[in-house]
Amino acid sequence: MIGLSRLAAILFGAAPIGFGLFRAAQTGSDFRMFWMALAATIFTLGVMAASIGRRRTRHSIYTQAIIILVVSMLTAGAVGFFLGARAAFGLWAVAFVLSSCLAACSVFVALSRSSPG
Repeated sequence: MIGLSRLAAILFGAAPIGFGLFRAAQTGSDFRMFWMALAATIFTLGVMAASIGRRRTRHSIYTQAIIILVVSMLTAGAVGFFLGARAAFGLWAVAFVLSSCLAACSVFVALSRSSPG
């Protein structure tokens, strides 16, 4: 079970950058999604690094995931907006998908570290 959680964490954590690189390769010149994913990922890594070594309950794990979801979505959306994305629904939909992957990654990382109480 711990091996599957770690694999899921890796896949969910790499997915936003992979989406961004795929979009950049597909268009050849549009790197907005990559920069959105990078900004959201950097924020998520900072939050997850702050919790290294702490034994946490399931409630705190899910609370951290919700914080990552909301703040990384706002971060990715702001980066996309500043880089010229103007389609509001598309911008926030992409930001939500990228952030959802990162929130899921944080849950799977926490579950792979130990069995929470």
